Amino acid sequence: MRTSEPYLTILVLLFGLLACEATAKHRRVVAALPVTHEQLLVDARDGNRYGTVEVGAQVWFTENLRLVTPHSICYRNKPINCTKYGRLFSSSELETACPAGWRVPTLADWHTLKANFRNDSIYALLDTVYWDNPVQHTNESGLSIRGAGYQMQKRFFVGSGQATTFWINQTNKYDEYYHAHLYAGEGLTFEQSGYVTNEVLHAHPIEDLANRRFSIRCMCDKT
Repeated sequence: MRTSEPYLTILVLLFGLLACEATAKHRRVVAALPVTHEQLLVDARDGNRYGTVEVGAQVWFTENLRLVTPHSICYRNKPINCTKYGRLFSSSELETACPAGWRVPTLADWHTLKANFRNDSIYALLDTVYWDNPVQHTNESGLSIRGAGYQMQKRFFVGSGQATTFWINQTNKYDEYYHAHLYAGEGLTFEQSGYVTNEVLHAHPIEDLANRRFSIRCMCDKT
């Protein structure tokens, strides 16, 4: 009887951009985590390529958005920072920034993500390399959030390597957009109370709003 020769099957799956569909190459991860696999998405608008990862019932970019828009900039206006960290965006662009079928997260989206990692939930989101002090960072989520910093005023940038801020596409009753400040390592200490945290999630009046720019991380529902 002849023995069949071993063979290799290459399967290429081509999806569109709508409804979280993407060109994908899967990678297995630790089964105990809610992360199931990674995918590769190509943004048809500019050809930028992004890693994506399933976390529970959600799918998230593993990189910050790099789309060039009328109001987006690079940290300290240096192109190398756009390559390393993605671009910083104005709140006026939240509805149109992400590719079709994807969105800037709402408060519910953000809380659902963190609920997958109840112990040290923020550390599970943070990259273990691109921070000045990545103490306790685990990146269990696969989101690989880097210390991108953010823009406070027209010529004032802060936080590279130490903090990052993400827009949340939701406003409070005063029409103020929520945003999540994330801090590396030991976190941020409030001097008066001594309270220490590595996340400040809030909405408040932001002076000079046109020149306040934060990162965007696109996501969608797996279904």
